[in-house]
Amino acid sequence: MSKEQEEFWFKPKRHGYGAVPTNWKGVLATSAFAILLPLVSVPWLLSLSQETRLPGFIVWALAMLYAVWNFTKFAKRKTDGEWLWRHNGKPYRDMLDEKAEE
Repeated sequence: MSKEQEEFWFKPKRHGYGAVPTNWKGVLATSAFAILLPLVSVPWLLSLSQETRLPGFIVWALAMLYAVWNFTKFAKRKTDGEWLWRHNGKPYRDMLDEKAEE
């Protein structure tokens, strides 16, 4: 698929930072990610013994950070627009520029 025909799964949020799903693919990706993390995490954490608790927890925390980081990169790539801090759909930096001009 060419860049002009790329389908976006997310759109920038109107308030705050990030994006929200705009079609079934974005909803499915977000839901699968949100369901998969606890399905992997709970058995992993429950399987740790007293001797392996600290190293196991460190491995789990690093794996979760890596998963969230990769999903965020994926969502940014599939977002129709830039991730910025916004209020009512307007970037904060534009609001600050207007205030400085006054």
